[in-house]
Amino acid sequence: MGIADNFTDILSLYPSAAPIKQGGQKAVFLIDHQDLGKCVLKVGIYSRPQTLERIVREVKTLREIDSPYYPKNYEFQVLDGNRFLIFEQYIESIPLSSCLQNYTDIENALFLLKELVLGLWIIWNKQIVHRDLKPDNILIRDDGHPVIIDLGIARLLDEESLTQTIAHRGPATPAYAAPEQLLNRKASIDIRTDQFNLGIITTQLLMGGVHPFDPEVVGDGENIMENIIQGKWVKDVFTNHDLRLLQPLIERLLGKEPYMRFRSPELLMQQIDNCLEKVRR
Repeated sequence: MGIADNFTDILSLYPSAAPIKQGGQKAVFLIDHQDLGKCVLKVGIYSRPQTLERIVREVKTLREIDSPYYPKNYEFQVLDGNRFLIFEQYIESIPLSSCLQNYTDIENALFLLKELVLGLWIIWNKQIVHRDLKPDNILIRDDGHPVIIDLGIARLLDEESLTQTIAHRGPATPAYAAPEQLLNRKASIDIRTDQFNLGIITTQLLMGGVHPFDPEVVGDGENIMENIIQGKWVKDVFTNHDLRLLQPLIERLLGKEPYMRFRSPELLMQQIDNCLEKVRR
């Protein structure tokens, strides 16, 4: 029985509903809404009041953001049976995970990184950490600009954390998590945690889609997560003369401890601009 089977009463209202993504407790559909037109419908089931509160936070956050870097939230409903609905803006796009090969060029990868930082800066200013940045959660519009999605486990730094840990590790997608997330060091999580996620993504782009912490390319470690914790990644990527220009930036983003990364968005942006300037020479 899939999650959609719990929403036959809702989905019957949208006969053209096309599935986009389905997980254990949530499914996403593209629908034609009578008032909103083409939009995204998220349906899900929450098992605990804390989970519902987390969802409400995500909706509240999106409603407070008016930016092309994030989809607009149109409507949120809580139904019987611990069910909820979210109607969101549909954005013509493809996930970054489907077009990694378009960003192997250094300048393209840096431009994407810069735009992601500009987008994240908006929530960082609100004391929010995304905590789940990965290629699947970055959409690329037809014009090439990125959209950041899925704030489902974003942490509001000035509020109590509601997300549960899994196997004694903090909430995240393990292969793109920072060491402090994998070690469940909640007090260490701040905007620099998102920087680590960005460091993995950027290096993966420059390596043609290969994960920089993959044991098969590192030549050491049991798995990606253990290599992240140990700080073992493919640093010989900088033997490439062109990529050597990015070494100070990437090594800071992938600093094993948060204090090794950029202490402010301004400093991070300055380093990105410095790299862009060097690449263009």
